[in-house]
Amino acid sequence: MEIIALVWFGIAGGALVFALSLLYQRYVRRSPRAVHSRGSFAMFAAIMVLFALGAAIAGLASAAS
Repeated sequence: MEIIALVWFGIAGGALVFALSLLYQRYVRRSPRAVHSRGSFAMFAAIMVLFALGAAIAGLASAAS
């Protein structure tokens, strides 16, 4: 596996962990800032999950080549 593929997988993992932490703040811990922001935490978490999926696909594509 090339180093570029590992970088893409690292970016994907980081984005996924960040998205999960945003969802945890919003729905489990219910921090006042996250609750007050209404849907922006959830929307940004969904965007980060999509970014993580794209980075994982890029990692798979670079590993295959």
